[in-house]
Amino acid sequence: MPFLLLCVVWITWGVSYPLTAIALAGLDVFTLRTSVQIVGAAALLAQALVSGASLRMPRETWPDLVIAGLLNMAIFPICMNFGVYLMSPGRASVLVYTMPIWATLFAWPLLGERVTATRAAALALGAAAVVVLVSQNLSQLRNAPLGAALTIGAAISFGLGTVWLKRRVWHAHASVIAFWQLVIGLVPLVVVWATLSAPPDLSRAGLPQILSLLFLGLAANGVAYFAWFRLVPMLPASITGISSLAVPCIGVASSTWLAHERLSGRDLTSTALIGAALACVLSERLWMRRRRAPQPVPNPAGLRRG
Repeated sequence: MPFLLLCVVWITWGVSYPLTAIALAGLDVFTLRTSVQIVGAAALLAQALVSGASLRMPRETWPDLVIAGLLNMAIFPICMNFGVYLMSPGRASVLVYTMPIWATLFAWPLLGERVTATRAAALALGAAAVVVLVSQNLSQLRNAPLGAALTIGAAISFGLGTVWLKRRVWHAHASVIAFWQLVIGLVPLVVVWATLSAPPDLSRAGLPQILSLLFLGLAANGVAYFAWFRLVPMLPASITGISSLAVPCIGVASSTWLAHERLSGRDLTSTALIGAALACVLSERLWMRRRRAPQPVPNPAGLRRG
């Protein structure tokens, strides 16, 4: 079951990047994101009702839930969508999944986790990946600096939102936690959409855009967020972190197929740097877990077990 849930997260979040680019060819950012979150919230609500889970959240959890919802479901997706629009889906997916690096920084003041030499090396590798990615063909990519800044903003918001959720133990069904975050994120989105994008121009939205929107809402939000919040308590942090390594790889690969994106040597180099940075963080976590693991008691010579 855990591996199946990981595969769901890897595939749906990875493929969501080129599908976002396809959807943005016929829909503006705010119309797309608002529609996706409405569909995703409806899917998560259906999951909660079918499972018999209560939608009530303890009163003391609401401040943290609101902050996490705004970070994970408002700031993060809007910045990410603009990054895909201004750059490309493959490059945006690489920058977004610097998230664990930013989460490491936020975990220091919020969770008391210190920045070790390994984590500092990971931050340096992540910064190098950003420089490599943004520096290519700036004369042809006039919006690259803005797109990169917004995408990194998405990664920072995602990292802070993830750490914020870890500040407390959540006694609620995974679909309920994800549902309320989507609803909270919808509030500012609907306000901005009504101000800037309503009524939406749907003249360029064809079947590919509608199908992409439905996939993003039902799969990348409704199914993947349920799987993600199921995985967090089920697996060690080191294992769930591996999913972050797979998502940009699938995002880059699927962008060449679905969005006809041409990859350069710098794209592949930045992907490798991100992978190396995340591997540093994960290797440290595995080492720390092994140190904390109880050591087996040696069997004295001549004694039988059992």
